[in-house]
Amino acid sequence: MKPDSQAPSKIDFYLLLLAAFLAPIIGGHVALEPRPISEGLFGELFGGGALPYLSRLILGTLILAALALMAFRNRVIQLPNIKIIGTLSLLVFTLGFAIIFGDFHFVAVGEWLSWFVFGGALFLAVGTLGRGNGPIQLASALSAGITVAAVRGILEYTRMMANEPSYRIFAGWNNPNAVATIFVAGALLQLGLLIRAKDFYKAFPLVGSGACLAALLLTQSKGGYLAFIFGFIVFLGVLVASKSPGKNYLAPLGAMVLGAVLAFGLTNTGSSAHKTQALSRISASSASAEQSVGFRQNLWKSAIQIAQHHPGGTGPGTFRFYSAEPGITDITVFAHQSFLQLAVEGGWFALLLFLALAYFWLTYAFRGLQKQPADLAGFRAGALAATLALAAHGMVESNLSFMGSGLLLFLLVALTLQLSTDGTSPEAVPRTLRLTTLLISCVAPLLGLAIYAAGEAQKSTLVTALVLNQPEKLAEAAAQLKVNPYGDPEATYFGAIYGSTNAEERLKGLQAAATKMPQPRILRATARALSEMERYDEAISINERVFKYDPNNLNAHWLKIELLVKKEDISAALQAARDLIKVENTISYQVRAIPEIIPTETFEARLLLAQNETDRAKKIELLEQALTGFSKYFSTTAPLVKRMTDGGLPDYGGQSRDDVEQKLLQAKAAFKELTELYGPSGSPSSGVNLTEISKSLEFSF
Repeated sequence: MKPDSQAPSKIDFYLLLLAAFLAPIIGGHVALEPRPISEGLFGELFGGGALPYLSRLILGTLILAALALMAFRNRVIQLPNIKIIGTLSLLVFTLGFAIIFGDFHFVAVGEWLSWFVFGGALFLAVGTLGRGNGPIQLASALSAGITVAAVRGILEYTRMMANEPSYRIFAGWNNPNAVATIFVAGALLQLGLLIRAKDFYKAFPLVGSGACLAALLLTQSKGGYLAFIFGFIVFLGVLVASKSPGKNYLAPLGAMVLGAVLAFGLTNTGSSAHKTQALSRISASSASAEQSVGFRQNLWKSAIQIAQHHPGGTGPGTFRFYSAEPGITDITVFAHQSFLQLAVEGGWFALLLFLALAYFWLTYAFRGLQKQPADLAGFRAGALAATLALAAHGMVESNLSFMGSGLLLFLLVALTLQLSTDGTSPEAVPRTLRLTTLLISCVAPLLGLAIYAAGEAQKSTLVTALVLNQPEKLAEAAAQLKVNPYGDPEATYFGAIYGSTNAEERLKGLQAAATKMPQPRILRATARALSEMERYDEAISINERVFKYDPNNLNAHWLKIELLVKKEDISAALQAARDLIKVENTISYQVRAIPEIIPTETFEARLLLAQNETDRAKKIELLEQALTGFSKYFSTTAPLVKRMTDGGLPDYGGQSRDDVEQKLLQAKAAFKELTELYGPSGSPSSGVNLTEISKSLEFSF
């Protein structure tokens, strides 16, 4: 490549660099249930997580506006190979087509818009990078953003290590496993930059890669560690294949030593001040195997079954609504496997297209490696290693669900194509085609993202007023959602719950929301509204719809019992209680996403059965089983709820202080009844420890 063979253009190129820098910092959250705006606009934008669509809108505006500018101005545009263009375009179309096969259209459309940003980033980077300093500048912008996130994570750990040395960093992302992927890619990319940089400038990638490695260690993500090892092997392999001189191996080794020293220095400091061992999730790997490996395996089995049941896909971003459908797991947001989640949401054809896209990229990415100078080959080794490691991490995480890691992948693909000998080429594009593409791929997605961001802000405003107990603001926000829900059925749901003036109006709104978004919580809310109007048969019927998406939904099973009791069909209610207890035998109950959160619905079902049991021995058995379960809850879950709510959270895992206190009252009443049934000469059954149960019931806030 000649340094001056193609110089990057200005404004669109700088917009690309800004997006690349911001993506790892603000792209770490997914649009789920509305969250309160507790950290202000900038706080939420830079990691709070309440406004993920605003983050997407900002990144999408930078990328798609720059792409539109490039397409409008230039007749001859640097483009990827036609195979990549065609496959990527067909993939985005297929994901959009999959929306019609699912039941959650509004959510799916919003997630689909992100793919226009991903694709736009690929075309923008290829079209603006050039073959001179452009790739270095893009890699530097990405590295700078990832390093900022890494430093943020390290500082986060320093604040927590005195009280919790085993703390796993989030660095402004949704979870530690998700953020690990950007540290993997950032560390490897900067190892390549370290080889390319000269003299004093080597200090920047040296410190940056060291910070990324330290942050990666602090995530305690086993998948992240394995992905980095895989990427580092690729990095060394490319260096060997390019016949890179020995000095190019020394600098990366120094960066790895720096990262290890920093991470272990921090964790040792934390451990020395506290009895808990730092990095305990890794050092005591057997203790977390069921959660990290067993649960993932069940998720993957579930994803395969869902994809088989919905071969055309369910729509982008909808895995969470179908995740419990096979009954193997409870409701989970991510499949923790990018490729299987793509198969679920886009169908098998979408997965095939994505794999074909990866294959076409591979056919070009490694070409001409031995013909390049050693320093450029070293930089290319880092870029290739980062791309493949990020893809490898997708085997254990849903990286395409996050704007930050998704953009990182497509930008790295563009970067490596531009570094290859013939992965891209200049093409003359007719004006009509450019303008049509501009409208379809840039203007329409940006308008869509703006609508979703506005609706998201309204819902978060309502939730904020609810959390802060501000009735006037709550009423105002609810009224706005009723008048202008932006087509969002979830907004209709909130408007009905908090903005209705009477039961009929509330029920009408809930039914409208349930029709367009049959999410379990919306279906249950609709059933409760019907119950309030004593329309019990209709309430039971709509509650039964929950089991289509989650046959083991404990809340829906318990609501069914409540509805049958209100209907005064006690025999059916008792049978429903027995059915609820059977859920304990399912895999989804036994291997949960958060093992520390122990559900109590089956214990409460036993209390109901005990109330209606005439046989003394069976009644004692039911009470013993219920109290043994409650004892585990008060020994394991309740202390976690106390610790998290003391720290300012409203609840933990859906359990609030009020929930714990209510369960405590139930358990104490049951314990009193049980001791009375024993009588003076009675004794508990084998394996029942009354002393332990009694001690657990002493829990208090």
